[in-house]
Amino acid sequence: MAHPAEKRTQLRGLYVFQRLPMEAACAKLGVARSTANRWKQEAAAQGDDWDMVRSAVALGDDTFKSLSAKLLEDYLVQHQATMDLLRDAKDMGPRQRAETLASMSDSFNKTMASFKRLNPELDKQAVQLDVLQRFASFAQQRYPQHLSVLVEMLEPFGQELAKVR
Repeated sequence: MAHPAEKRTQLRGLYVFQRLPMEAACAKLGVARSTANRWKQEAAAQGDDWDMVRSAVALGDDTFKSLSAKLLEDYLVQHQATMDLLRDAKDMGPRQRAETLASMSDSFNKTMASFKRLNPELDKQAVQLDVLQRFASFAQQRYPQHLSVLVEMLEPFGQELAKVR
């Protein structure tokens, strides 16, 4: 059965902008999944990649931005808790501390890079946090005797950085 062109447009809108799963969009419009797949493939062949547009719409959504900010906050809380445990660990040698810090730094950098792509507004804050993390790692490796003083200063300094917009 041939569908009017308007039905294809409606399906694309449900899938891309309302972000319904393809199955649900098809059911709502009474379109077979195989027909929807064919329309999607034809559109992609003409340069209209529904999945790419759907992702771009999701990235621009305020709900998504709020969610990504919350996820980043949760990660940073866990990161800080781990840093606190690391600082308080008395049975850990310098090499193990350095290895743990290097691993945490790598994780931090990858996480921040991901969030930078997801929410560019967080980029400035990401750079600030990255610099703080790198400085802490540097101090741990080169000046471990001063680490407790540095940790004491980093949190209030981070609060000062947060005021800069």
